[in-house]
Amino acid sequence: MAVVAKPDKTVYAIVMNFLAPFALLFGLLAGPIILMYMLRLRRQEVVVSSTLLWQKLIRDREANAPWQKLRRNILLILQLIILSLLVLALARPFIPVPSVVNSSVVVLLDGSASMQATDTAEGQGNHPTRFVAAQEEVNDLIRSLNAGNQMTIIQVGRTPQVLASATSDKRELYDVVETATPENSTADWAAAFALASGAAQGFRSARVVIVSDGGLPDDLPPLPADSVYIPVGVSGENLAISALATRNSESGVVLFASVTNEGTIPQTAVLSVGVDGALFDAREVFIDGGETANFTWDLDDQTSVIVAQLSGAQFDHLAADDLAYAVHEGGVSNRTLIVTNGNIFVEQVFGVLPGIEAFKAEPSVDVNDPASNDFDLYVFDGVSLPDPLPAADLLIINPQSPGTSEIEVSGVVTGTQNTAAIRLANSPLLQFVDWSGVNIRQMAQIDAPWAQTLVEADGGPLVLIGERNGHRVAILSFDLQQSDLPLQITFPILMANMTNWLRPGQAFNAPEGLKPGDVVTLVPNATTTAVQVVLPDGTTFAQEFADNEEILFTQTDQLGVYVVGLEDSTGVQVAGGFAINLFAPEESAITPAESIIVGATPLGDEQIDDVGQREFWIWLAAVAFIILLLEWWIYHRGARWPKIVSLEPFLNRWQNR
Repeated sequence: MAVVAKPDKTVYAIVMNFLAPFALLFGLLAGPIILMYMLRLRRQEVVVSSTLLWQKLIRDREANAPWQKLRRNILLILQLIILSLLVLALARPFIPVPSVVNSSVVVLLDGSASMQATDTAEGQGNHPTRFVAAQEEVNDLIRSLNAGNQMTIIQVGRTPQVLASATSDKRELYDVVETATPENSTADWAAAFALASGAAQGFRSARVVIVSDGGLPDDLPPLPADSVYIPVGVSGENLAISALATRNSESGVVLFASVTNEGTIPQTAVLSVGVDGALFDAREVFIDGGETANFTWDLDDQTSVIVAQLSGAQFDHLAADDLAYAVHEGGVSNRTLIVTNGNIFVEQVFGVLPGIEAFKAEPSVDVNDPASNDFDLYVFDGVSLPDPLPAADLLIINPQSPGTSEIEVSGVVTGTQNTAAIRLANSPLLQFVDWSGVNIRQMAQIDAPWAQTLVEADGGPLVLIGERNGHRVAILSFDLQQSDLPLQITFPILMANMTNWLRPGQAFNAPEGLKPGDVVTLVPNATTTAVQVVLPDGTTFAQEFADNEEILFTQTDQLGVYVVGLEDSTGVQVAGGFAINLFAPEESAITPAESIIVGATPLGDEQIDDVGQREFWIWLAAVAFIILLLEWWIYHRGARWPKIVSLEPFLNRWQNR
C-alpha cells in the first residue's frame, strides 16, 4: 500500500483494484502449461564408450514415463511469468489518484497572449512558457480519463474554438492539445463560457475545468456545472511598451512612446527606436514597479515606419509586448483642395484634422486642369459645381444651383428646420453626432438618385452619401454659416467621421491602435483591379476586387507592419501600410491569479476533491512482450549469453610489434 497527497494536502490510500477482475480466471491456464511439461518426452541419442554408462540411459527411459517429476526449467518459469502479466493486464489494474475528471469534463484552455510568458521556465515544472505548462495540465487530465468518460477541449482566444468535442479517444485529445498554440490577443471569456455551457448540457455530473493564469472578467455568468480552476504561472514581473504613436506638429513629426512596469520590482532597460530600417535612438530607461514612463522624439516629415523595442531588462517574462510598431499616416499624403468664397469654419476644421494637408482655392479655379488635379479630396463649399466633377473623393457643402448632371440643385428651402423631427439612418458616419440641438435656417433641395440619405429634416435631406465612378461623395445640403452646427461640439466629430469615410488617397481604413484580430477595410480606386497585403512574416495575401467593392481583411493575427499594394494595368503600387500591436494592459499584467470569480463564487484548485483511476495495464503488456522475446531467444539459442569476441589477442599482437 502507498499514499498520495492532493494539492490541498488530503491523503488517499492507494491499493490495487481491477476494472475487469473476472479476467483473473485466465490464470488457470497455468495448469495446462505445467501439465504439458510433466507429460513431455525427453529422448536423446548418446554415444558411450562403455556399458557402464547404460545406467544413464535407463534413467532416461524412466523419465519417459507419462507422469515424470517436474524439474526446474527456465522456459517454464518464463512462460508462467508471461501468462501472469497478460492475465493482470486483461484484468486492467488501477490505483486511485486525485482527479477532477468525472463522467464529462469541459476544459477551457487559456490561449491568450499572456500565456506566452516564460516565468514557468524558472518554476512549475521548468516549462518554456505558461501555455506549455497548461498543456501538461490538460494532458494530466486526459491521462486520468476512465472508461465511459468524455472530454471537450475549448481553446479560449479572441474567438474561442472547440479543439475536441465530447470524445473519450485519448489519442485525439493528446493530438489537439499538442498542436494548439497561443494567440497574440486577448481572450473572449464570455463567448468561451457560452460554449462551455452548451457542451456541459445533458450531462448529470459534468464539470468545467479552467486552465489559465487568471485575468478573467469579474462579471462572468455562473456555469451550469461544477467548476475547477487550475492556475499556471509563478511571476508577475514584466515590462511592456504600452503605446506608440505619431502626430504632426509645426516642426515635423512627433513620436510618442509609453513604457509600463507591470510588476513590483523597479527595473532598468534599453529602449531602442528604429526609423525606416535604421537605428534612430537608444536610451536607458528606469521605471518603478507599477509605474509608466512617457518619451517623445522629433522625427523627419518623411518618416514612414517606426519600430520600438525593449531589451536588457532583468525580469521581463513576456516578449510579445517588448516590440511595438507605428506607420506614420499610412505612408500616404492626403492632399485636400478647399474651393470656397471664404468659410472660416471649414478652413479651421480641415486645418486641425489629422492626416490632412489642406489647400485653399478661389471658385474660379479650373479643377479639371491637369495642373490643378493633383489632390486626393476636393471640398466645394457654397460654390457652383464643375461639370464634369473631378475624378476624386468629394465633400460638397451647400451646392449652388443649377448643379451638374449628377447632382441637381432644384431650389432653396428657407426657415428654421425642426430638429426634433430629424430622421437619422444607422451609419458609422453619425457615431457620437448629436443632431437634437442643431438649428438650420437655409438648405438646398438636392436630387442625386445614386446617393443615400443619412439625415433628413422636414424640408428634405440634410446629409447624403454615395459613390460615383469608383469615388465617394458626401453632401451637406445646408450652408454652415446659416446654422449653429459649427458652434457645437458635434461639428468636428461629424467632419472627422466624414473625412475618415472619404479616406482621401487611402487604400485602406486603418485607424491607430489596431490590435490582433481587428478588421481592416481595403478600398479600391477607379483603376484598381486587385490588392496585395504583405504580412509581417513575409507571406502575401492577394485578392481581386469584385464590382469595385471593398475587401474586409481579417488576417491580422500577427504583430508587426502590414504593407498594402494596389494592382492596376501598370502593375502593383505600394499604397502604404498599417501596424498591429498588442497594447493590451490585461495581457501585459501577467501576475497569475490564485483564484477567480465565476458568477459570485471564488474558484481555486482546492476544489479538486475527486478520486480518479490511473491504469497501468499497458506497462504489464509491454513487460510481457519483452519476456516473450527473452523466452524465444533461450529456446532457440540455449540459456547462454552470446559469445563476445575477446580483444586480448589483438592487443597482445599490437604490443609485440
